[in-house]
Amino acid sequence: MTHQNPQDPSDRRGDTRERPDDRDHSTGAGSGDQADRRAEGGRRRRPLYGPDSDRQGSGRRDKGRRESRPSDGFPVPPKVGRPDGLARSAKDAPDNVRDGVRAWYIVAAVQALTAVLQMVMSFQDPRTVTAQVREQSDSFSMVDGVDEQTMVNGTIISSLLVILIAVSVCTYLTTRVARGGVRSRAFLIVGSIYLALMALLQVFTSPPDSGSTPLVLLIGAGTIISGVIAVVGVWLVTRPDTADWFGLPGKAEVEAYAEKVAKRNEELDKERAEKKAKKEAKKAEQKAEQERRKKGD
Repeated sequence: MTHQNPQDPSDRRGDTRERPDDRDHSTGAGSGDQADRRAEGGRRRRPLYGPDSDRQGSGRRDKGRRESRPSDGFPVPPKVGRPDGLARSAKDAPDNVRDGVRAWYIVAAVQALTAVLQMVMSFQDPRTVTAQVREQSDSFSMVDGVDEQTMVNGTIISSLLVILIAVSVCTYLTTRVARGGVRSRAFLIVGSIYLALMALLQVFTSPPDSGSTPLVLLIGAGTIISGVIAVVGVWLVTRPDTADWFGLPGKAEVEAYAEKVAKRNEELDKERAEKKAKKEAKKAEQKAEQERRKKGD
């Protein structure tokens, strides 16, 4: 009786289906067939990334877990900001908002003009800047080919550029305030307070010894005017009728949120007191049990 080769196509008689009896269950042949099937793409591996990846699915599950975590039952605070984003223009803004924005535009222009006057005065009488450069040059050595006058000129021009950049940023934020930007408004309020403090210091400080008198007076006046107008702008954009334009919560909404927070704090205090009472009662029971055991011994 001869052994028939299962791989011989003549014995299959046209049947191309794989028969269970024809499989080679030996270790060597089986591993070879598995290697062939893997080489031919028989086993499809799941990609690391993409719609069929396990990482993306687990990421979605983790995200769902994070979103479903409890927040100790605290109420959600009122949202701040316009729900529909910034307005396209300031046409529909309240009058106080538009007047406050105009005031801040005036402050930006006065600050730019003051910076230019300061540069002109520094070039006319650079004694103050020269003293600053010499004081700083004691801590580091001069670059080769750069003399003291070059450093003085560079310091004066750099100061002007820094102020102009700051003015440009504030002007851009002012345009956002006109469209209802509440964060830009907060930033400009802080800047206005700074200008008001600088104006207050300018009133009580003595004028510098260097520089021409007209320029010194103009620079001092510009600083004081900027501080005053900036405070006026703050007062205008913080009026009660501007709350809706900036998407600020109303007084009733804030009071309701405060009541919910107070109520939740009372509930938490009550839960903590109950847990503490249970813990003390458990300790008392354990202590009584130990005493009973000692008496029994």
